[in-house]
Amino acid sequence: MKNGLIVCLILLSVFLFSVRKRSNTITTTKIDTVINTQTFVKYQKGDKIMVKVIDTVINRDTAYIVRDYNQVKEYTDTIMQMENVYIIKDTISENRIQGRSFKAQIQEKIITVTNKIEIKPKAALYLGIRSDLSQDMLKANHNVTLTFKTRKKGLFSVGYGMSGYSIGYSIKL
Repeated sequence: MKNGLIVCLILLSVFLFSVRKRSNTITTTKIDTVINTQTFVKYQKGDKIMVKVIDTVINRDTAYIVRDYNQVKEYTDTIMQMENVYIIKDTISENRIQGRSFKAQIQEKIITVTNKIEIKPKAALYLGIRSDLSQDMLKANHNVTLTFKTRKKGLFSVGYGMSGYSIGYSIKL
């Protein structure tokens, strides 16, 4: 009888392990967007800049013209395209460009897609030991059990111990 149970347990184990393992696959997708801002500054001296002269005649007095000629002025031009900003600054004195700077703030969007795949097995095989107390609490019976978790919602168990063989089936509530 004991050998019969051992053969049944071995055959059940071989059967359960030979069955293809199917699993529940859970895929979690996480999308993360990071905006990276870079700033570039470039300066160029005035004698390297090409100048275009436009003829305009405005009647002003000589003192105003001399004062305007000797002043150092800064002109700024800002160009915005989408999230990017381009700034050009010119320094002008004595009717010449003394210097020019260029500043660019460029934003890049970095999109990261992360897929997390979890594989949860639906079937499993457990080997365990169980102890039972008698009604009068004087005697303990020890059993060796082999439990199979089915792909559905149940547990099938086969055991052998001091009190004999046991077979059971349990379902999840």
